[in-house]
Amino acid sequence: MSATTPAAAPLGQALARKRSNPLPAIILAVGLIAAIALASLGFLESRKAEAVVVLARDVPYGQQIVAEDLGSVELPLHRPAQVAGIVSPESAIGQYAARNLGTNDLLQPTMLMAQPPSQPVYPNGEALSTNMVPLPFAIASVGPITFRDRLNIGFSDPSGAPDLCEQAHAAAGGLQPVAAAPTAAQPRPYACRLLSSVRVLYVDEGANLAYLELTPYQSHTIWALQAAGLQIWGERYGAASTPLEGLDRLDIGQVTLDDLKAPTIPGSIPGANGAIPGSKQP
Repeated sequence: MSATTPAAAPLGQALARKRSNPLPAIILAVGLIAAIALASLGFLESRKAEAVVVLARDVPYGQQIVAEDLGSVELPLHRPAQVAGIVSPESAIGQYAARNLGTNDLLQPTMLMAQPPSQPVYPNGEALSTNMVPLPFAIASVGPITFRDRLNIGFSDPSGAPDLCEQAHAAAGGLQPVAAAPTAAQPRPYACRLLSSVRVLYVDEGANLAYLELTPYQSHTIWALQAAGLQIWGERYGAASTPLEGLDRLDIGQVTLDDLKAPTIPGSIPGANGAIPGSKQP
């Protein structure tokens, strides 16, 4: 009995190589090309910049902005919202500063307002409060002072009029002055502190004047004292200091050593007789 031999495969089929699938290589190549393209586009996009408006000089609060106030700086096109800024100078010109703006500040929409302030504004950006009036005050004897300080105001009466200090206090407080009964004692010159911790709006160093914020009645009282020929004096005072209470008139015959050495805290000031009106505290 003879064995059966399997039929041999065709020679061409045996010699033919198995072909590989090119699709994965094509996908990989396309992915690499796309990644390179996107990276290039991202790099080019990150290099893009635009001109943003900055302040070329200081602009006080309430001042209208003009073209000369503005400059520009290049910033990346894609940047955080906090530094988005304004890109069109024309949109800022004619607007008003909503606060004190400094040189090189990046101009933001919140820094601008369409209407001017309703109250007068001084060159340093300080605005006069509603229903208050400014009073020019000579500061030659006060010394260096800034709008961040406060001022105490008093006057000296060389005649020694017996009731002038009391009447001035009453007038400054909006009360009706009442004349004191005449006295036979020999009047002596005295000093009287009138107002404490008055707000300084602006200091004109060239003119040696400080513009103070007072109520109309307080200002009128100061003018009346000046009209009477009395010497007005001022004391530089800290904004954080406790406002002083009103003093009765003080002449040299009333000064005592204990009073001079007394601590300067409320209630311990010699001659204190109650609060004296002043301008608003910060």
